Amino acid sequence: MRIAFFGDSLTEGTPGVSFLAALGPLLAEHELENCGKRGETVVSLHRRILRRHHHAPGDAAVLWIGVNDVLAKLSLGHAMVKRLMNQPPAKDLSEFRDYYRRISERLLIDADRVFAISPLLIGEDLSNRWNRELGDMSASIASVASSCDRVEYIDLRSVIAQRLAASTPSGYVPKRVTAVARDALFLRTPRAVDSASLSRGLRLTLDGVHLNSAGATLVAEIFRQAVRSCSL
Repeated sequence: MRIAFFGDSLTEGTPGVSFLAALGPLLAEHELENCGKRGETVVSLHRRILRRHHHAPGDAAVLWIGVNDVLAKLSLGHAMVKRLMNQPPAKDLSEFRDYYRRISERLLIDADRVFAISPLLIGEDLSNRWNRELGDMSASIASVASSCDRVEYIDLRSVIAQRLAASTPSGYVPKRVTAVARDALFLRTPRAVDSASLSRGLRLTLDGVHLNSAGATLVAEIFRQAVRSCSL
C-alpha cells in the first residue's frame, strides 16, 4: 500500500532529522511517498495538490500542515520569504479551516483514508503566543476531521507536550530566516543536528520547529501506531 505524506519541511525532512527515514523500516510492508515541500502553507499546499496527478485507489494520505501559517508571523524575514516563495499563510483561522477542508476532500478522491495531524511547535515553550495559536489551529483541524468521513485526527501535539512537560522549556525560536537556512546547509547529519539542539537547550527539536533525532523517532512511532491500528 502506498501512503503519501503531504506537508512542509517537517515532512520533507530538512532542516533537522527526517521522521520518514525512521518510519520507513517500521512500515517496511508499505510504500511511503514523501510529498513534503519546505515552507508550505495550507494555501500553497492546496494549490500544489490540485496540480498533482491522481493516486491509485486504495492509498492513504497523511496531512501535516499549519506551522508555516503561524511561522510567517514570527518575524518580518519569515513573512518576506513567504511572499517571495508564493506561499501565503491563511489570513485567519476561518480561512485556514476552509483550505484544510478542501485539501482533505481532495485527497479523499483518491485515498481510502486521510490522517489529519495536529501542527507541532514553534519553540518548545508551549505557553508562548505562537504555540497558543497552533493550539487553536489544532482544534480546528480536529473539528474538520470529525465532520469528514474517513478522516482520522491524530493529536501529535498532545503527545509532544507530555514529553516536554517534565522540564523547563528553552525559549529558543527560529526568528531569523538566515539561521534556519544555515541549519539546512550545514547540519546535514543527525549527530550535527542533535549537537546544535543540545546547545540550544532543546529536547525534541533542532530549533523549536524542526525535529532532532529524539523528536523524529517519537513522531515516527506515533505514525506507525496510527497506521497499524486502522484497517485500510
